[in-house]
Amino acid sequence: MWISIKLCVAMLAIAWIVPAVAAPPSSMRFRCESARSQPKYCAVDTGDGITLVKQLSRIPCMQGRNWDYDRHGVWVSHRCRAEFITGRPPAVESPPASRSLQCGSSSTRVQRCVADTSKGVRLVRLLSASDCVENRDWGHDADGIWTARGCRAEFSLGPAGGPEVPAAPATRLTCESGNQQRQRCEVLVKHGVDLIRQLSKTHCVEDSNWGWDAAGVWVDQGCRAEFRVR
Repeated sequence: MWISIKLCVAMLAIAWIVPAVAAPPSSMRFRCESARSQPKYCAVDTGDGITLVKQLSRIPCMQGRNWDYDRHGVWVSHRCRAEFITGRPPAVESPPASRSLQCGSSSTRVQRCVADTSKGVRLVRLLSASDCVENRDWGHDADGIWTARGCRAEFSLGPAGGPEVPAAPATRLTCESGNQQRQRCEVLVKHGVDLIRQLSKTHCVEDSNWGWDAAGVWVDQGCRAEFRVR
């Protein structure tokens, strides 16, 4: 009997000395939404960080501008609406970065620029006053990129290796400046904007009479064009 009592006491002592292993805290998913321009504060444990996982508003939610967090919770403002999780997701290896190349022609000759076009080519920035319309003013083949009719632009070349990443679906948008006035066309821009067809007699030149930011496209001084929003 004394042996049984001593054994029980020893087992209790071991259980007291060895602490139970705590399960890792699980992430919590929650919404935080700003109605109109009113700021909203969502109290939550932010000790392991906060990650925005799904945007619900048309207005882009940009950390440090219309959302952020402190020790006690998350705040959103200016119509940002999104879903967040506590903690940070595991890092994901990024695909190889795209490479860019500038290619331009004079108004009377075709210019060829040698490049690896095996993963595709897209126009990312117009640099000339002349239009750059694909298959008319520029194009590409197995040997590189060609430009004509005064087209000069910056082109993005796809990843040189690894699996090809499918492109995000693009949206077409027509934006026009009436009476030479500046006009904004609101749309969510995730990756960039390409001018695909000029509709006005006025030449549309990026950073001169049209441009874009995360919240949309702007045109000015009579520019009217069709854009591809990525």
